[in-house]
Amino acid sequence: MTFLEYLDRRHERALRHPRRPRDIRQLIGAAFLVGYYLMVYHFSQRSLPAENLDLIRDAMLTLGPPVGLIVGAMFRSDAREEQQTANTGEAFRAVTAVAQNAPPVARGNLPPANED
Repeated sequence: MTFLEYLDRRHERALRHPRRPRDIRQLIGAAFLVGYYLMVYHFSQRSLPAENLDLIRDAMLTLGPPVGLIVGAMFRSDAREEQQTANTGEAFRAVTAVAQNAPPVARGNLPPANED
Protein backbone atom coordinates (compact mmCIF):
# COMPACT_ATOMS: atom_id res chain seq x y z
CA MET A 1 0.00 0.00 0.00
CA THR A 2 1.35 3.40 -0.93
CA PHE A 3 1.10 6.51 1.16
CA LEU A 4 -1.53 8.00 -1.15
CA GLU A 5 -3.68 4.85 -0.91
CA TYR A 6 -3.42 5.05 2.86
CA LEU A 7 -4.61 8.68 2.81
CA ASP A 8 -7.52 7.77 0.52
CA ARG A 9 -8.63 4.96 2.83
CA ARG A 10 -8.26 7.18 5.87
CA HIS A 11 -10.41 9.83 4.21
CA GLU A 12 -13.07 7.23 3.34
CA ARG A 13 -13.12 5.98 6.94
CA ALA A 14 -13.47 9.53 8.20
CA LEU A 15 -16.47 10.10 5.93
CA ARG A 16 -18.17 6.92 7.18
CA HIS A 17 -17.59 7.79 10.85
CA PRO A 18 -17.98 11.54 11.42
CA ARG A 19 -16.41 12.95 14.56
CA ARG A 20 -18.44 14.26 17.44
CA PRO A 21 -18.22 17.98 17.95
CA ARG A 22 -15.66 18.95 20.57
CA ASP A 23 -16.85 20.30 23.85
CA ILE A 24 -14.72 23.08 25.34
CA ARG A 25 -16.08 22.37 28.84
CA GLN A 26 -14.05 19.18 29.02
CA LEU A 27 -10.87 21.09 28.17
CA ILE A 28 -11.59 23.74 30.80
CA GLY A 29 -12.37 21.10 33.44
CA ALA A 30 -9.16 19.22 32.67
CA ALA A 31 -7.18 22.49 32.85
CA PHE A 32 -8.62 23.26 36.30
CA LEU A 33 -7.83 19.79 37.54
CA VAL A 34 -4.29 19.69 36.14
CA GLY A 35 -3.56 23.21 37.37
CA TYR A 36 -4.67 22.38 40.90
CA TYR A 37 -2.57 19.24 41.09
CA LEU A 38 0.45 20.99 39.58
CA MET A 39 0.14 23.60 42.30
CA VAL A 40 -0.07 20.89 44.97
CA TYR A 41 2.97 19.13 43.49
CA HIS A 42 4.92 22.39 43.27
CA PHE A 43 4.29 23.23 46.92
CA SER A 44 5.08 19.71 48.07
CA GLN A 45 8.48 19.62 46.33
CA ARG A 46 9.87 22.86 47.77
CA SER A 47 10.76 23.72 51.31
CA LEU A 48 8.50 26.51 52.39
CA PRO A 49 8.99 29.07 55.13
CA ALA A 50 7.13 28.09 58.28
CA GLU A 51 5.14 31.33 58.34
CA ASN A 52 3.63 30.52 54.88
CA LEU A 53 2.49 26.98 55.68
CA ASP A 54 -0.82 28.08 57.23
CA LEU A 55 -1.59 30.35 54.27
CA ILE A 56 -0.81 27.60 51.74
CA ARG A 57 -2.84 25.02 53.67
CA ASP A 58 -5.80 27.38 53.79
CA ALA A 59 -5.47 28.10 50.05
CA MET A 60 -5.43 24.39 49.25
CA LEU A 61 -8.43 23.71 51.46
CA THR A 62 -10.27 26.66 49.94
CA LEU A 63 -9.48 25.85 46.29
CA GLY A 64 -9.89 22.08 46.41
CA PRO A 65 -13.67 21.75 46.72
CA PRO A 66 -14.54 24.42 44.10
CA VAL A 67 -12.16 22.86 41.60
CA GLY A 68 -13.74 19.47 42.22
CA LEU A 69 -17.24 20.90 41.84
CA ILE A 70 -16.34 22.69 38.61
CA VAL A 71 -14.76 19.59 37.09
CA GLY A 72 -17.61 17.36 38.20
CA ALA A 73 -20.27 19.72 36.86
CA MET A 74 -18.54 20.02 33.50
CA PHE A 75 -18.30 16.30 32.94
CA ARG A 76 -21.73 15.53 34.40
CA SER A 77 -23.54 18.10 32.23
CA ASP A 78 -22.41 16.29 29.08
CA ALA A 79 -24.15 13.05 30.04
CA ARG A 80 -27.25 14.89 31.26
CA GLU A 81 -27.58 16.90 28.03
CA GLU A 82 -27.14 13.78 25.89
CA GLN A 83 -29.87 12.01 27.90
CA GLN A 84 -32.20 15.01 27.52
CA THR A 85 -31.60 15.03 23.78
CA ALA A 86 -32.38 11.31 23.56
CA ASN A 87 -35.55 11.79 25.62
CA THR A 88 -36.69 14.65 23.40
CA GLY A 89 -36.16 12.50 20.31
CA GLU A 90 -38.18 9.65 21.80
CA ALA A 91 -41.02 12.02 22.75
CA PHE A 92 -41.07 13.49 19.25
CA ARG A 93 -41.25 10.01 17.70
CA ALA A 94 -44.09 9.03 20.05
CA VAL A 95 -46.10 12.17 19.22
CA THR A 96 -45.52 11.64 15.51
CA ALA A 97 -46.67 8.00 15.74
CA VAL A 98 -49.84 8.98 17.62
CA ALA A 99 -50.62 11.73 15.11
CA GLN A 100 -50.15 9.36 12.16
CA ASN A 101 -52.38 6.66 13.69
CA ALA A 102 -55.16 9.01 14.83
CA PRO A 103 -58.38 8.84 12.81
CA PRO A 104 -59.05 11.89 10.65
CA VAL A 105 -61.51 14.37 12.11
CA ALA A 106 -64.42 15.19 9.81
CA ARG A 107 -65.87 18.67 9.83
CA GLY A 108 -69.23 17.42 11.09
CA ASN A 109 -67.70 15.55 14.06
CA LEU A 110 -66.33 18.63 15.82
CA PRO A 111 -68.03 19.71 19.04
CA PRO A 112 -69.86 23.05 18.91
CA ALA A 113 -67.82 26.09 19.89
CA ASN A 114 -68.72 27.91 23.10
CA GLU A 115 -69.82 31.40 22.29
CA ASP A 116 -69.75 33.37 25.51
